[in-house]
Amino acid sequence: MSQVVYGKGREVTRHAFDLLMELHSTQIRLDCAALHLARDAHPALNARRYLALLDDLAGNVAALRPGLDATSRYRALWQVLVEQYGLSGNERDYYHPDNSYLNRVLDTRRGIPVSLSLVWLEVARRLKWPAGGVALPGHFVIRLDDPERLVLVDPFHRGRTLSLADCRSLVEQGYDGKVPFTRECLKPVSTRNILLRLLSNLRNIYLSLNDLPRVAEILLRMSAVDPANGRYLQDLAAVCCRRGDVRGACAHLKRYLHRLPNGRDSKLVRHNLRQLQAALLALN
Repeated sequence: MSQVVYGKGREVTRHAFDLLMELHSTQIRLDCAALHLARDAHPALNARRYLALLDDLAGNVAALRPGLDATSRYRALWQVLVEQYGLSGNERDYYHPDNSYLNRVLDTRRGIPVSLSLVWLEVARRLKWPAGGVALPGHFVIRLDDPERLVLVDPFHRGRTLSLADCRSLVEQGYDGKVPFTRECLKPVSTRNILLRLLSNLRNIYLSLNDLPRVAEILLRMSAVDPANGRYLQDLAAVCCRRGDVRGACAHLKRYLHRLPNGRDSKLVRHNLRQLQAALLALN
């Protein structure tokens, strides 16, 4: 879904996801952002249907009347999301793009760590339970908190619980001991960081498929999530050049300079922009 806004006498179509990213991070709902994102690949999706499904799942968890502690809440979430609904990781086809789109995750009940964690987090949010995403290097899990303890949950592996030793092992095995594990790794990450993790997975998948139009869409969404990171606009310019769209590449580099005139790569961007503009003149 997009929205038409007006400026300087012309209509400009803005992507609904990009508009949502202009809100303060605390006002951004993960489920709504993920469904707006999914419309790039599934334009006919019915967002209300999936929001209602998440509401129903939360209602089923609440009906179990769990206690106030994190352990009881975990058991109720596990019983509904894993035992009843069958939510688990797609180990057979891990790199399929649908594993990163919320509507397809809810349809197939399969996903990757960050998309499955998103479902757990959104059900917990509806119940007003303290929960957060944990971006371990190489793996995404969630934490459920109460004043005395936290429960670490791995939604990809059928919602198993994790000890600190388990988390250390996940990090060390994934990076051959080159990335140290500390308690800092368990801090909850922001909504924007969760969305960037989701988008990074999609970018890598579409790059491996050489699907440049999809790569460009994903980079636009990443730039909206983190506008202070000029790398996404430079990558967009590179994708445009690969597709033979020199004017589009120029537009993205100009956007970089407008947004980050004193950015770390601004000198390089100006140099590349001059070269592209010269190439355009030569074509004319």
